Amino acid sequence: MRRKDNRGASFVMVIVAMAIVAILAVTILWIALANLQMKTTDEKNTDNFYSAEGVLDQICTGLEGDMSAAYTEGYSKVMQSYKTKGNAENNEANRQASFVNTYVAALKLRLADPGDAQGLTYSMDKIKGYVDSSLSKTDSSGKPVYPHAEVTSVSTPQLKTYKNRTVLEGIKVEYTDEKGYKSIIQTDISLAVPTMSFTASGGVPELFTYSLVGNTGLEIGNGAHNVNLGGNLYAGSDSTGMCVLIPNNTKLRVDNASYMIADGNLEVGNPNSNRAGTHNESTLSIDKQCQLWTKNINVNGANVSLEGTTYVSDDMTLKGRGSTVTLGKDENGKSTDGKYVGFGNSDISSAESSAIIINGRESTLDMSGIKELMLAGNTYINRSSMVKVNGSYKENKDVAMGESISVKGNQIAYLIPPECIGTDGDDAAAKSVYYKNPLSYSEDAEITSKGSDNQQYTVININVVSSKTGKPLSYYLSQYLSADEMKNTDNYIRKVYAPSNGSESDGLVYYYLNLPAKQASQYYEDYYNIDHSSADSKLQKYTAFYTKSIQVNDAASIYTSGDYSLYDGSNLSLLKGIVDGVEMDAQSIELKNTYTALRKRLITSYNSLPPTAETASLFTNIVHEDNLKKFTEHETGKKLEVTTNYTDKYNKDETYKAVVVDGDYTYPQSDSKENKNVRIIVATGNVTINADFTGTVIAGKKIFVNKQCTVLNCPQEIFKALLLKEITTGSQTMHLYDVFDDGADYLGGITKTAANGSGDADIDYSSLITYQNWKKN
Repeated sequence: MRRKDNRGASFVMVIVAMAIVAILAVTILWIALANLQMKTTDEKNTDNFYSAEGVLDQICTGLEGDMSAAYTEGYSKVMQSYKTKGNAENNEANRQASFVNTYVAALKLRLADPGDAQGLTYSMDKIKGYVDSSLSKTDSSGKPVYPHAEVTSVSTPQLKTYKNRTVLEGIKVEYTDEKGYKSIIQTDISLAVPTMSFTASGGVPELFTYSLVGNTGLEIGNGAHNVNLGGNLYAGSDSTGMCVLIPNNTKLRVDNASYMIADGNLEVGNPNSNRAGTHNESTLSIDKQCQLWTKNINVNGANVSLEGTTYVSDDMTLKGRGSTVTLGKDENGKSTDGKYVGFGNSDISSAESSAIIINGRESTLDMSGIKELMLAGNTYINRSSMVKVNGSYKENKDVAMGESISVKGNQIAYLIPPECIGTDGDDAAAKSVYYKNPLSYSEDAEITSKGSDNQQYTVININVVSSKTGKPLSYYLSQYLSADEMKNTDNYIRKVYAPSNGSESDGLVYYYLNLPAKQASQYYEDYYNIDHSSADSKLQKYTAFYTKSIQVNDAASIYTSGDYSLYDGSNLSLLKGIVDGVEMDAQSIELKNTYTALRKRLITSYNSLPPTAETASLFTNIVHEDNLKKFTEHETGKKLEVTTNYTDKYNKDETYKAVVVDGDYTYPQSDSKENKNVRIIVATGNVTINADFTGTVIAGKKIFVNKQCTVLNCPQEIFKALLLKEITTGSQTMHLYDVFDDGADYLGGITKTAANGSGDADIDYSSLITYQNWKKN
């Protein structure tokens, strides 16, 4: 009997629905899997692509080295002819052409296939050599080991040179990873010529931003009293090493200047009259926008205020009585966030190790306004001299100390403890025969040879525990000397001979400990800790004797090679500057190079110095002396004067003069307006200034300022008008700018107001490399 209801139909529909859902699920899973596989394949291809590009990057890195070498050849060739006298073709345009031609030829020679005499193809072996060798390995059967890179050329590896670029055509890179995925890149590589300038931005100084340029220094006379300087200053050194002398009771104020360059010792206060320890009102003050670069600053019972950034290659020393140094504060006592950088970092020469030393009485060192202090060197006890002792000469040498800021009284810490000198044995229990330091000449002779009692003493016992540090000397010596080296006392002892009343047979011998900077700091810290805990602290006593206070900004960044002392008038403290992680040596090298460039050519780029510049004086480097003599040889008194009319922005007409002298010159020659309108003075001898002056003075010897006056720079357009004046010498017509090396180049750069700090040698070679006809498979 047939049933007429629809029972069971729902079950069929459920089965059908489930089947449909299952089909959909399988379809979705299949699509997802396919998508995943596609993504994985794409990622593999992308990784392969970037790996292939990585191989190209390696090739480009190698090419950058070739470009750098070609640059060096081009630059060197230009610099070799840079100083050629009388070469009319030695101008900026010809230098540029010479550089480009030499650069392109040198680069082509480096890249060309050695077997191609015409240099039309590049060396594939050279290109392959730039790629990591691990990418070209094969197994024992000669099959590639993956990942593997193959560098070839599409066809003939053509090397083409153009006016401003070199092109390597058809480089092909095939990269296969561990799973067999391959990526191929084809491209031409274009190497552009660097843009160079040999004018003011690199090799030519901003000479006319300088008011005074004294080849052997600047000396202010006793009657000058107050001298104000606006404009840059250069002062070379004389035979004594002095570059600037500000005598007693005289003030020099430097305003509106970018640079004060002192190639020697800057003496504030007369150094001879202050040996007795007197105070005077000699003052040097430099405003916050000016950079001071000098070798030494000697403050001889005087006042010094340095508001801006100060760079010193050796030391600042406070001498005499009442010397006061203020760093990083203006005349109202407000912080200017100045910097003091002593960049001399030698550990063997006291003349090249930067520190701050207080040798005079009642001195004040205020560094509370600075934001950064760097002292890359340590102080030294200055004992260098030759002394005649009992018929033979003995050499007294400088003694290294562990501090970067030190007071003279600290020197007692480095005297060898008396219990260590002349002991009756070499063990820790041995006793000193004299128990003192210094010894007399006769006592020194007694312990350094068999004595009158026929006993051989241990001259320096490094095993005795010192009462000054709580440790034997061997504790410090063993950190850098072997056992055999410690037996030679010359490795760590300085004997200083002090004759009595000039007698060569009677005097004292001081024994000093001489350690490397790190161990000297350790030794001094141990000495300080024991001395500081004593009720009768010698260091506290001597510090109070020599100084009123030593202050520093607590928030300043302080980087020092050694320790430094602070004193608030009653309490002495010892601190250590930041050393770890600070590249003081690298900074020191860079700053030494900048100082050399400033001293030798008034530029900041050391790489732009001509090859002969370092061994010549600044005057020789900037003045064309042959042309100067041509200009003056037939003039009365060997003095050439040229004038120009100039209309200022207020439509006021004025006549200005330039003077070129083969010899000495005094300004003004008279009180007439004409003689006071001199704006350029160039003299091979001394120049004396007896009145207010506006312009630029360049002296082959020394500049003397004998009267109270103000010296300023003048509008650059006036300089330009004077430099363009024609000068006829015989049948030859020249210009005033020809009295300077590369004088014509000053006409382009003369409107700049400060020396350009950029160096043309800082080339980003990667930016000069581009790809052409690039394809990826």
